[in-house]
Amino acid sequence: MTEDQSIAVFILAGGKSSRMGEEKGLAKLHGKPMIQYLIEATSGLAQSQSIIGHHPDYSQFGIPVFTDLIPDNGPLGGIYTALSYCSTDRALILSCDSPLIQSQTLVKMIAHFNGKILVGTLGDRMYPFPGIYSKSLLPQLKENLEANFLKVQSFIHNNPHKLISWDQISANSELEFANINTPEELLAWEKDEELKGLSKK
Repeated sequence: MTEDQSIAVFILAGGKSSRMGEEKGLAKLHGKPMIQYLIEATSGLAQSQSIIGHHPDYSQFGIPVFTDLIPDNGPLGGIYTALSYCSTDRALILSCDSPLIQSQTLVKMIAHFNGKILVGTLGDRMYPFPGIYSKSLLPQLKENLEANFLKVQSFIHNNPHKLISWDQISANSELEFANINTPEELLAWEKDEELKGLSKK
């Protein structure tokens, strides 16, 4: 896979993980921390990889870890922090609670980016992550944060954006874009036979 020097990868892991009951990105799925799946999927994909998080154990993965510049502002604050540290014009931003996304899907996604924001849809729902965001959005992000307008989907709708159907670029979108937020969901995926094959790739 050819490294794309014009994009950087950031994995958001700064949430409170209240529903999981433990640090979500470090919760193990088939014996491997969920965030590790995303680190492996994006390895060799971009100029750099970083984690936006506050737990000290994220240092074990050997890539930079940044804490939120403006704490307690949710995923929108994470996007702001990622773009603030981004050394390229655009960033691929992922969330640690969707660990099953595959490299080839992300490559296709990057190929479709040609504006300010690119995010995916599944059915009638829009997913902010994984998403590609332009560094030029920083002033608008800061304005929203200062006004306490923190809804990521509203931010996307209010700025130039492009939507892509996950079914268009993924052979198994329901699996790849599953969110794992609770111990019950984690246990269900542990037992899923289809996942056992995907998680070993």
